Amino acid sequence: MKKIFVILIIAFVVFELSAISEFACIYTQINTSARGDAFGNSSGAADIWDISPLGIWSNPAKLGYHKGLAYGYSDTPWFEELFPDIYIKSYYLSIGWKGIGVMLPAPSDHKKWGTMMNYGEQTITDTLENEIGTFESWDADTKYAIGINMIEFTSNFFQRDFLRKINNFGEISLGYSYDDLYSKLSPIGTGTYEVDEYGAAESSFSSYGIIGRISPLNETNALGGFCTLAIIGGINYINPSKDKIKYKNENRADYLPWGTHSAIAGKIAVTKQLIPDIQIPVFGDLFKNLFSFYYSYDDAQYGKDSADNPGYWGKGYEFTLLDIYSVRKGHYNDTAGQVKGDTSGWGINLNYKDILQFQYNYAEFPGGELQYKQDMEDYAFKVDFFKLFGKK
Repeated sequence: MKKIFVILIIAFVVFELSAISEFACIYTQINTSARGDAFGNSSGAADIWDISPLGIWSNPAKLGYHKGLAYGYSDTPWFEELFPDIYIKSYYLSIGWKGIGVMLPAPSDHKKWGTMMNYGEQTITDTLENEIGTFESWDADTKYAIGINMIEFTSNFFQRDFLRKINNFGEISLGYSYDDLYSKLSPIGTGTYEVDEYGAAESSFSSYGIIGRISPLNETNALGGFCTLAIIGGINYINPSKDKIKYKNENRADYLPWGTHSAIAGKIAVTKQLIPDIQIPVFGDLFKNLFSFYYSYDDAQYGKDSADNPGYWGKGYEFTLLDIYSVRKGHYNDTAGQVKGDTSGWGINLNYKDILQFQYNYAEFPGGELQYKQDMEDYAFKVDFFKLFGKK
């Protein structure tokens, strides 16, 4: 009879007995965006300024704000001080035009596209503790999503000026995402996660998001000429149908994560119109704002909201200079999982007239008892072909 040493460790490593450890495939609720992690770990549900498709993890309605073709890649070593071969990588593409956006998984360096969590090489032994082989265990989440900014899309489709004026002051964006899951934690005959001849389990779930924005200060009024303000609220309903994943034993089917991510955020920016006579050749095309301040409070609830499962929350802020360099700080608190602490990070953003854009983000966040700090980085590149070739 075969035995596996590390399968039990895998479930512990993913979220270290966090508030959602009662679910299967809890790796799907690990933030793929370093930007969101820096604000408060699992955050970003109202961050409409995130141009990376990686940020769609927190709310698919953010796709209604995407413009052009964007590629995002993130890399997270997971408890690397204890398990150097465990990591999470994500690869995604998004394309947006006139208020509608779509996200697709991009090719990865592993067996599945999208997000891959690799648990490294495991050892199989017999009852006498003799090694009889090794295998690689991993999980994959291939996500597809669509988002529509209702007022922007409608005003562009029907060519109505009054809708464009309304759009200056606010809008509502809707989103939908579909997660195709593939889990291969043990080879056939060695564990409980097998359903077929390959020793793998497959399942899927859907999520629905909404974002609302109000901008009392914008470019249409005198004060908004040099100072803009936006207040945003967002919520993502994760797996509201409470889908499960089934294993070889038909009587056993575990719930996939279900619940909500919600957030409220605000951003105030002082534009370069404060100094209308400023003339900076070339470099001036890289920024619109002299500086900006962004604040976000995110809350997550999984399963029933009770004393045994209170969910978790994160809060944080970002200060950005010239739209180029950002410093981020935050705090994360998962009471049930006993994981809490400060988050931090920074980012570089190079944006040429909203046509070409490159981003790099780095974040640190609490790792719990196993590892004091986790770190993460991501990259994003965007090109707006419609602007590049003068299309409207």
